[in-house]
Amino acid sequence: MKRAIVIVLALAAAICANAQATLSRKGIENPERWIQTTFAKGVIPPFSFTLDGVPSAKFIRSWDYSRQKTTAEGSDAVRYVITYRQRRSGLAVKAIVTGYTDSGAVEWMLRFRDDGSGNTGRISNVNVADFTLRDKGASAYQMRRCRGSNADIHDFEVIEEPLGDGQSVSLATRGGRSSDIISMPFFNLTAVGAGCGAVYSIGWTGNWRASFTGGKGQCRVESGLKDADFYLTPGEDVRTPLASVLFWKGEDMMAGHNAFRRHMMAHHSHKVGGKPWTPLCAGLDYGDPAPCNEYTCLTDLLARGIVLRHKQLDIVPEVFWLDAGWYEPPTGPVFNGQFGWPSVGTWVVDRERYPDGFVNMSNLMHSFGAKFMVWFEPERVTLGSRFATEHPEFMLRLGNLDIVKDVYKMSDSLTEDFIEAYRLRLPDRERMVFNLADDKAREWLCEYIGNLMEANGIDHYRQDFNLDFVDLYWATADGEGRRGVTEMKYIEGLYKYWDYLLGRIPGLRIDNCSSGGRRLDLETASRAVPLWRTDYGYGEPLGYQCQTYGINFFLPQSGTACYNTDFYTSRSGYSSAMVAHIPVLQGGYDAAAIRRVYDEFKAVREYFLKDYYPLSGVGDVTSAGIWLAYQLDDPETRTGYVFGFRRPGCAEKSYSVDLHNIDATARYLLVNCNTGDRLDIMGADLAKGFTMTLDEAPGSILYRYEKN
Repeated sequence: MKRAIVIVLALAAAICANAQATLSRKGIENPERWIQTTFAKGVIPPFSFTLDGVPSAKFIRSWDYSRQKTTAEGSDAVRYVITYRQRRSGLAVKAIVTGYTDSGAVEWMLRFRDDGSGNTGRISNVNVADFTLRDKGASAYQMRRCRGSNADIHDFEVIEEPLGDGQSVSLATRGGRSSDIISMPFFNLTAVGAGCGAVYSIGWTGNWRASFTGGKGQCRVESGLKDADFYLTPGEDVRTPLASVLFWKGEDMMAGHNAFRRHMMAHHSHKVGGKPWTPLCAGLDYGDPAPCNEYTCLTDLLARGIVLRHKQLDIVPEVFWLDAGWYEPPTGPVFNGQFGWPSVGTWVVDRERYPDGFVNMSNLMHSFGAKFMVWFEPERVTLGSRFATEHPEFMLRLGNLDIVKDVYKMSDSLTEDFIEAYRLRLPDRERMVFNLADDKAREWLCEYIGNLMEANGIDHYRQDFNLDFVDLYWATADGEGRRGVTEMKYIEGLYKYWDYLLGRIPGLRIDNCSSGGRRLDLETASRAVPLWRTDYGYGEPLGYQCQTYGINFFLPQSGTACYNTDFYTSRSGYSSAMVAHIPVLQGGYDAAAIRRVYDEFKAVREYFLKDYYPLSGVGDVTSAGIWLAYQLDDPETRTGYVFGFRRPGCAEKSYSVDLHNIDATARYLLVNCNTGDRLDIMGADLAKGFTMTLDEAPGSILYRYEKN
């Protein structure tokens, strides 16, 4: 690296010039020293807030200061707790900072606590991250990010935005889910021309905001809670989002993406026995005639028949998946399925369909070496359900329509359509939210769901959350002068709930859904895997290709579905995990073809956790008239795979790509996985202008390579 990238602790513009401190990249290469220097006594830290309207930069250095080294998970991590305390009031701000020696990443979050005898002053404009990236060799900065999930073909589409002098990008969630529509909270910031950059990312499963402003050789980053404006009462304690900065160097932005992917796998992926979760799943139902929906007409006998058929055909998956609709409706047991799966809040196994609960089917799965995963949605509660009627004290309810205008800062003239949608989608009194911000409520839910899972032999837990505007419930509960408090406690309560289940049930894995991929961030990635990352187009292969292509820039672990056994469809559904939706009780499917798909997926899935290289550019790749290709590379074994998709409207039979991390002077063995043909080829021919050819469109070709 010719020039170092430095982080400058940033303040409000008026005092920035006088208060900045500059740190070289060497500090990041020694994370412990970086923490000691960046969060040192008398130094403006890389966060900010206002107290009674006064910016923290004006007073934080005068507060009492203490620093304590604590225990961090893993030998590659070091952690400090740095406390800033206002002596007069007892308000304490704790920065919990973790440095990672293997990746060079540094992460921190804040805790605000009232240790005084009265309420704190007004805390607002909470920027967990407030710093400037600077490099003298940079002509400008550029940001690369991905869209969030919106159940459309553009889910996780890669977006590049310039951050030249005076250019800025501001982003914020709406609705309370961290990767809903607007953006995933991961941002690769490149110092153009300097051969380096930084990935900034957020761990927060609620509302966040972030702004990035370019200057001469620099980029200002401000990020934090979206609407925080609150005071604390004596003894009260709240936490903020997690901020993460990973510095990288390399020839292009993919060096940063792959450095971040490795960091995610090392420190933000849930593992059991040191192994990440990359399951091959199969559903227990594939759609029933009306009035049934989802799994509302599945029975114990039918479920066990599906499991037995998988065994008979020698295609037993690693996880059997029971989705929505297995529970009693609010009116009591019913077989015809007419109540509809969205009627949630009665988490009781329907004994009419499952007389002995799930024990019989669970035992059968276990006897075949498979695990059992069940769908839950405990946060959304419908009127008349058991949760709503037996524990009304645990519910968050909607306020009036004025709350909508306040939360979304809309004027009367701009809100008619939104208000109407609000009335239709969230009718007052019919929907509630289980209050994870309430310790008593959360502890009750932990025990209830834990008991249910243990009693029914459930191995893995799938959590959905199909509510667009949960922030309206939070805002209703906040009370005057307390905006943001309910959200902070609720989101931390969600993490505590998942942590409880992970601690209680040995080997538990969590699937994070939320209407398909709308809660993707550092904190959820640390505890769960999105096995169903989008609700788009159930089985539409072109969209699945696009979404795999985009999400892999930042997240190694995700899954989608496979609906058929041909190369084009099945490979469109490959990721680090896969959900097989191939009916085994219907004709038209060949067991040998299903086994081929399963075997091929198992061979490639671990490579989705390695380095990733897009081979068809970035931006909108949704056209049906193009090739799409990407490379998965294991730098340790010098092996990898190349996926190529010729789409249905593509006229070109051949497509040339330049492969990455190839030794041009070495020979490689290249295997065509479609035909089995083997080719001895020079690395130079792979690295520059390797050509793939397919006669059919649509079609897919897959190559495996290894260095001789």
